[in-house]
Amino acid sequence: MASIDIKGDIVSNDDKWMYDWLGWEATSPGDIKTALSECKPGEILTVHINSGGGSVMAGQEIFSMLYGRNDVEIKIQSLAGSAASVIAMANRSEISPVAMIMIHNVSMWGASGDYHDMQKNAEILKNMNAALAAAYTAKTGKSQEEILKLMDKETWLTANQALEMGFVDSIAKDSAVFTNNVSGLRLTDEIRQKVLADRAHKDQIENEKSELLCDIDLYGV
Repeated sequence: MASIDIKGDIVSNDDKWMYDWLGWEATSPGDIKTALSECKPGEILTVHINSGGGSVMAGQEIFSMLYGRNDVEIKIQSLAGSAASVIAMANRSEISPVAMIMIHNVSMWGASGDYHDMQKNAEILKNMNAALAAAYTAKTGKSQEEILKLMDKETWLTANQALEMGFVDSIAKDSAVFTNNVSGLRLTDEIRQKVLADRAHKDQIENEKSELLCDIDLYGV
């Protein structure tokens, strides 16, 4: 049986290399695409979730790849929060008795502009909330209004509550350890710029080494 872990931040394919560079756990749509492509015919892909969430669009893309497939099962090991909770709605699911699901409103970071821009951003956020609510309503059968209220007040669900409300299909008999939290993406703009600078510096050193070796070969030193 094939498996993949959704751990750490949910990030875009473009940002994944930075997390790898820093040695941080993260999951991108590309990781899921690779896992699906490597599954043998008739093989079930088990998706283990322990993530506080991350990029909304990356989460939506992963959800869409997993949604409704008959060769995918989802197991929530510790926390399925924010964007990770959306992914958990993509297919039949099982939750550890000590795990939790958290759903809340979409947030926007780094917004700027005048009040027209802020009003427009508010509408965008509302629409994004409605888009994510569709995943929860499809899984639970609850109305959009009910789901949006749960999101609006940031709702944390125990395994029993998640099962009772229809967010999962069953509770696992074994248990997992809570190892993650919801505190926003670790990759800040400041760290992003530092990683880019470090990588550029390393690439420059490697290029200088290559040029030096070429000179040595050229002059037979």
